[in-house]
Amino acid sequence: MPDRTTLEFRPVPGAKVAVPRLPGSFVPRPRLAAVLDRATTRPVTVVRAPAGAGKTTALAGWAGDGHDVAWVSLDENDNDESRLWAAILRALRRCPAVPGDRGLDRLGPPPAGRRRAFLADLDDVLAGPARPVRLVLDDLQEISHAEPLAALAALARHLPAALRLVLVSRVEPRLRLARLHVEDVLSRVEAAELRFTARETANLLRATGSVVSDDRVRELTERTGGWAAALGWAAVSVRDADDADALVASVTGDERAVARFFADEVLARLPTATSDLLLCLGVCDAVSATLAVRLSGRADAGERLDELERAMGLVTRTPADTYRLPPLLRGFLRAELARQDPGRVLRLHGIAARWYAGEGRFGEALRHAVAGRDRQRVLLLAREHAVRQVLAGDGEPVRIALTYLGAAAVAASPPLRLASALENVQRGLPAEAAADLGAADHDHELWPLAARHLALVTGKTPPDNGLPVTRPSGCDAWVTLDRAWRSLRRGARRHAVTQGQEALRLAQGDRLDHLVLHSRLALAVATAVAGDHPAMRRACTGALAVARRHGWRRSPGVAECHLMLAYDDLMRAEPVAAARELAQAAAAEVPGGAPLPAALRGFFEGMVRFDDGDRTAGSQAMRAARHRLAGLALPPELVAVCGVAEYHAAIALAEGVHAAEVLAWMHERLPAGGELALLRVRAHLAADEPAAAEAVLRDTAAAPTLLPATPVDRCLAETALALRSHRRTKALHALDRALALARPNGLVRPFALAEPQVGHLLIDHSGGFGALDRFAQAVRGRLVPHASATSLTDREQVVLERLPSQRSLDEIASDLTVSVNTVKTHVRAIYGKLGVNNRRSAVVVARQHGLT
Repeated sequence: MPDRTTLEFRPVPGAKVAVPRLPGSFVPRPRLAAVLDRATTRPVTVVRAPAGAGKTTALAGWAGDGHDVAWVSLDENDNDESRLWAAILRALRRCPAVPGDRGLDRLGPPPAGRRRAFLADLDDVLAGPARPVRLVLDDLQEISHAEPLAALAALARHLPAALRLVLVSRVEPRLRLARLHVEDVLSRVEAAELRFTARETANLLRATGSVVSDDRVRELTERTGGWAAALGWAAVSVRDADDADALVASVTGDERAVARFFADEVLARLPTATSDLLLCLGVCDAVSATLAVRLSGRADAGERLDELERAMGLVTRTPADTYRLPPLLRGFLRAELARQDPGRVLRLHGIAARWYAGEGRFGEALRHAVAGRDRQRVLLLAREHAVRQVLAGDGEPVRIALTYLGAAAVAASPPLRLASALENVQRGLPAEAAADLGAADHDHELWPLAARHLALVTGKTPPDNGLPVTRPSGCDAWVTLDRAWRSLRRGARRHAVTQGQEALRLAQGDRLDHLVLHSRLALAVATAVAGDHPAMRRACTGALAVARRHGWRRSPGVAECHLMLAYDDLMRAEPVAAARELAQAAAAEVPGGAPLPAALRGFFEGMVRFDDGDRTAGSQAMRAARHRLAGLALPPELVAVCGVAEYHAAIALAEGVHAAEVLAWMHERLPAGGELALLRVRAHLAADEPAAAEAVLRDTAAAPTLLPATPVDRCLAETALALRSHRRTKALHALDRALALARPNGLVRPFALAEPQVGHLLIDHSGGFGALDRFAQAVRGRLVPHASATSLTDREQVVLERLPSQRSLDEIASDLTVSVNTVKTHVRAIYGKLGVNNRRSAVVVARQHGLT
């Protein structure tokens, strides 16, 4: 496999951006073409149907000569965002309808963070075609990484006016398209519309020269469900039949029987050498031309596969230059070969195992070695490659191989026990992993790392053992990851971030996705304790993308990432988003794993309830969760997070005993610092003791803090104290500092929990914060529920929009060319509907409700 650097600079193959060739049996389908024409009048169209439904062929036929169609056949390599954009740009350059003199050749893939600007540039260079260009992205299900998915979502949301986007996929695209549907800019073509009608089936059969009665055509269409792949095979099968009606009548509606019928008929009419080639290829899911030669022993295997693709559509050539058989045909071929010659099946699997091992694809090699019952080869491959295979994230073939070898063979081999332990960690089975490591050879080079890794994911203190003396491939990433965790435990935040970044670089370079996930997790924790919420969110999102790609739903690290995202959502004053993350964290918790995630999830759930308005229940939930956390070794940052949140809830509800309990809990676990000082300030504010609060703020001005929100809270307390003593200028300065400190991390929750007059000042001074005004507006939008303006008449809304100005009611009346009495009538109505009795209050309330 090429490395990432190679992928980024490799030219996009022409076949990848060309409209696919139509099979020889293709017949036009005007009905379906009309469906696609109607669908693509909207900016974005999703064509979704399972494999074999005929999506690509139907769209290729609809594209015609491709004059106004740009086509990209996606594959797994397009999970690199730069490569994806490069393919899209090349497809657009090849499209005859795209103007060639507008600078498209000078446009390249956008760097990170410049998608919007890139799409704006693309809009400019595409302006001009009389008819929009239809950009078809085929096989969208191949895109699974977060970055290219985000890029395609941005393309769909900000589509240049000259483009129509057609997304072709086997599954629902993960692009958050619901908004486009609501805005009526999205259309869909589903599997039902791709199914052949009886008339289309008749046309298909007629095109092959078959004579089939109308009744039999209807039966065939019903029994196959109009499935394109089955009907394509039928057309080939009945072409030379003496009694086409009788042949069609023998087809049943069961998919397995359909596959057997058509495969039998296809093979029976192929040259012996070609049918034998297909039987050989049936042992693999996909084959390259080289592997096809090895399996069949025929030097012309690649040419024959090309011919089968062009003439009959029996195989599909992927953009990666491999050939795939339709799944049902492949299943039949395997069964048929096993029936004809069981010994040959084993020999073919052996050939495939050796070929894949030679290519460095040890997961496939293990699968074929097991299928070929070659115990010695399985044992050799597993001993040498199983550990790395698990670290690469492909643990399933390792588990299959270990199961095949049996418990005794695994127990007798330290490398196999280590592989089993790591695979059990990956699947969220810590007890089984501990059993594997408990019997492991302590002298094995990777045992210390594996033991420390298991301790970390189960919430235990890692053993103080040494690092491996000899380091096999991939070990450097693991050693560096271990150093990152060690740095975190001793409080070396910056070193932990540096080591986490280096571990991630090494793991990505070696394609060890298990270590990629855990490096991102370490980086997320390190950046979180360092107070960098955006970096924490990026690391968590990247880790979860790896987990999704491998189907790790209950793997260590997944729940923790959701918890950190939930906390970030809470600090952004987005409790609904936080609740979604917490639900996913609950589903990802590992039974028997670290106890911290479940207890911390309970605490954050209490915060969600508190922020969502159920304050008493939220406070009680936080208290109960803190009691569960009390027996755990918590880092000081986590003590501060929980203590500050629960203390504020207790103070807000005037629960003095509860507040004192929290304060005592924090005193036991934290040194004197900014967080403890903040709690004293809040207590004095709640007790209406402004002088004492100011004294604490003054005496602890230089106190170190653990959380990025603490300096924000201090500034907001200063704002509240200044407002109490009617020092508005000082209050505005303090509020300005709070916004400046909060903006880098998007911290909105401190403003939501500040005293009401602080929020009023923020709203009243809206538009006056200079460079911070955009963030101030965002804070205001989160703090205030957006009310509807439907209770105001159109004329009242016009008058309300002029009230913030310094103009008198006479001047407003003159602007609107109405009498001053009419304006006064509108103003009285506005006061009544907003529940105020003066102009200034009307302006403040209107801003609170987003009406101005």
